[in-house]
Amino acid sequence: MQLGNLHPLFVHLPIGILVLAFLMELYYAKKPAPKDNGTILFALGIGALSALFSVASGWFLGENGGYDEVLLSRHKWIAIAFAVGALLLFFLKKSTHAKTQKVYLPAFVLVLVLLTLTGHYGGSLTHGEDFLFQEKYTEPIIENVDEAKVYAEIIQPILQKKCVSCHNSSKAKGGLLLASKNDLLTGGDSGSLLDAEEGGKPSLLMHRLYLPIAEKEHMPPKGKVQLTSDEMLLLEWWMKNENCFDCITKDLLVDDKLDGILASLEKDTSLHALIAEKVDEVPAEYLVSLAKQNISAQLLSEEVPLLSVNLSHRKDLTEEDFELLKEFKENIVEMNLGYANLDNVLGKQLKKFKHLTKLQLQRTQITNDFVNILESLEYLESLNLYGTELDDSALEVFKKLENLKSLYVWQTKMSKEALAKFESQNNTVMVQSQVADSVFASSTLSPPTILADKEIFIDSVEVSIEQYFDGAKVYYITENSKNDTVPKEYTKPFYLKETSTLRAYTTLDGWEPSEVSTGDFLKSRVEVTNVSLARSPHPKYKGKGGKTLMDLKRGTTNFVDGNWLGFESEHMTATIEFKDQTMISNVSVGSLSIPNNWIFFPVGYTVWGSTDGDSFTKIKTVKLPIQRPSVIIERKAYNIDFDPIALKKVKLLVESPLKNPDWHAVPGGNSFIFLDELVFN
Repeated sequence: MQLGNLHPLFVHLPIGILVLAFLMELYYAKKPAPKDNGTILFALGIGALSALFSVASGWFLGENGGYDEVLLSRHKWIAIAFAVGALLLFFLKKSTHAKTQKVYLPAFVLVLVLLTLTGHYGGSLTHGEDFLFQEKYTEPIIENVDEAKVYAEIIQPILQKKCVSCHNSSKAKGGLLLASKNDLLTGGDSGSLLDAEEGGKPSLLMHRLYLPIAEKEHMPPKGKVQLTSDEMLLLEWWMKNENCFDCITKDLLVDDKLDGILASLEKDTSLHALIAEKVDEVPAEYLVSLAKQNISAQLLSEEVPLLSVNLSHRKDLTEEDFELLKEFKENIVEMNLGYANLDNVLGKQLKKFKHLTKLQLQRTQITNDFVNILESLEYLESLNLYGTELDDSALEVFKKLENLKSLYVWQTKMSKEALAKFESQNNTVMVQSQVADSVFASSTLSPPTILADKEIFIDSVEVSIEQYFDGAKVYYITENSKNDTVPKEYTKPFYLKETSTLRAYTTLDGWEPSEVSTGDFLKSRVEVTNVSLARSPHPKYKGKGGKTLMDLKRGTTNFVDGNWLGFESEHMTATIEFKDQTMISNVSVGSLSIPNNWIFFPVGYTVWGSTDGDSFTKIKTVKLPIQRPSVIIERKAYNIDFDPIALKKVKLLVESPLKNPDWHAVPGGNSFIFLDELVFN
């Protein structure tokens, strides 16, 4: 080992020791007797000794070359003066003469000044003369690697991170600079850095990089952060393509392995990605605790700790509900408050959720007095105000939302003229309203909305379909026993009188048709008089008990809307009584899946029937596989068909998976089944 290599080890010792000794002097100067008992003298001795070792090792390190001669000379001689001063301090402190005591503290201050100058010039040698004030290197952000400049955005950042600290204008090891294109082309003391040698040998740069780390000429030297295998491959790929400084990625040949490496360089610059970097992980237990408080919250995906909160249709919201969300408020980026009892007063709670990017406030009681609250939501991208009382004055606030991209304002009090002016002044915002399509054009038509008072009916159900584009037409198909698959144009509300699946879409000349909206409607031909449960549901999700399964109301995707029965880690067994003995050949069981909230579809059903109301006979058993990995919220009505039989009562077992599946984020946790309606035919 060369003595010069020990310089980084010794260089910091005198700094800490002498500064500590000076602070001790100040402390004892104000303290009454007894004075220092020799601790400071000991510290000065160790400090002087370490300063001498530091100077000696630094002298040998400087002899290796590669440093700015002017800076090196200043650093060297000031360091020598500092070491001599440190040694002198030791003897001044040790002396008992009155004169030496008078010059001791001024000399100490002078030594500290020399120490500061020595450190400054040492830092300049290592990091550059302007290291205190230079701007930190900012690595380029690659959003689309195919369009990336190969040298400037891929190769130069590697050199900057791993090489430039030893090869810059102040510290040019081997006479080599690597901070710019010209530096690379110039090379160093050993010659050209980029040109391949004769006989197919690699360039000097790649040769030094591939040398064993124990070799003296290996770069970066042992003890420095080494290049990764991916970085080595990127450098080699660039050099095989003639070290092009102006080419972009898509112009060069890329194999499968490099394609994967290059793809990993892309950075997601979306607001969600930006927020995700700032926030902590959300424990699964927290989501469960919210669910127990009737708050539906789920992760947007398994990859990012961002939350979507669904409070839609809640008519009992209070400040306490928002307080429960406070612990992970930074993680909440989406919130649905549509149709809830939100007004201006309760709306003030939204100020807490600074990272909201999507906010749904349709059909709430907010007015213009509320909109100033939105100014604090700087990340807001999508805002739904459908059916609210806001008027043109609210648009002044929306202009201040720099990230706003989508604004839904149909059936508000905003005028066509004001909206047209707003969009012309804010061309990055897509506004959806009922004004002319020529003013508010969209790249695709929005699907229509299927509306009905109920999804389960006895005699008939009235259905209407809404769309929000002037001049657009809606077509629909009713799939039922009649197999009527010919699309009809929607002109007015109509009635369904049997179990049907309704599919509707929007068309407009010059536009692509919208996506299809789907609605399932079930006709119940059998009147249920009572549903008794063998076990009570979870107290937080008890609905109206057994009546929840016979009230002809489907639950929404908001599992705390009061229309679901939730059972934690247990099966559901119910006995269903009919008004009269009735021919039964089918039972439909409505269920819900929200894996992020530990809610899964049932894994089995068993049906028993009773003709006399007392004894039961098994009719059918259905076993289903464990649910596949998913984060999708989904409702499903599972149909169990069997041969027609006249029954007075039915006993139904709905089997729960009981535990979260192995693929879940919390495998083995107590899972739920949520059931909303039993329909017999």
